[in-house]
Amino acid sequence: MDQNLTEFTLKHHQEFGKDKMESVLHFSKGDQQDKDITFFNRFESTLKKEGLEDLTQTFFIGAKHNYTLKERYNIMDGRSVYREQPKMEPTEENGVTKMKPTGETYYAWRGLNFKEADKYGNFNPKIIFWDHEKELQKYPIKNILEKYDRARIMRPLEKGNRVSVTLVRDGQETQAQVVANPRMMRLDFYDDKGQSLVVRKVDKQAVSQSQEKEMTPQEVQKAAIAKAAEQAQANTPVQNQASGARQNEAEQKQEQGQRRRQGVHV
Repeated sequence: MDQNLTEFTLKHHQEFGKDKMESVLHFSKGDQQDKDITFFNRFESTLKKEGLEDLTQTFFIGAKHNYTLKERYNIMDGRSVYREQPKMEPTEENGVTKMKPTGETYYAWRGLNFKEADKYGNFNPKIIFWDHEKELQKYPIKNILEKYDRARIMRPLEKGNRVSVTLVRDGQETQAQVVANPRMMRLDFYDDKGQSLVVRKVDKQAVSQSQEKEMTPQEVQKAAIAKAAEQAQANTPVQNQASGARQNEAEQKQEQGQRRRQGVHV
């Protein structure tokens, strides 16, 4: 920018575990000479994975609805990302048809169609509509019926990340990782070694019955005090009844004694 270049590039390197993302960022100055504005237009990212050939994809930058680098990495690694996206429609400009945003948006899963590429070698986007929240509640994930816990799992899941969860099966808890698979309309589970797990779906009632809600220490105290108060209230009428019976018995004995004494005097 100090050199007043019309166009320039920057390089960026990021590692995700054993994978590497090498990116080239493209910048250019605006057409309006009276305004010193520089635009970030696009970047080419190359995914490097051990034992596999490098994979390169170009991503364009817009004013809104851009994906993070981690989301781009997840997309290039074969996963999908769920977020708000602009509606596009073909528009002709100077004899060339381009896709332009309409101003409206929608939510959907977005990935790459690795079976189709354009003339520049970029894979075409793949848009998928799938109710992942409804699907998530079909699996025996601990506390999945609780709105807060479900949202905590959904947020990173929607970014294409693997999420650590606790499975509850036959009363036993098992640690696992889950990732969204919109292409197959399912969730994929893995153990701590990355091996695939078979997790059967269950209905909501079965999930609810198999998972007892854990109580906080404060809730345990309150429950114990309430239970004691309830028992004390239930025992009170019995105690009063017993006390009244003893009083009646004493009065009867006193009356019988008086009658005996009266009988002697007669």
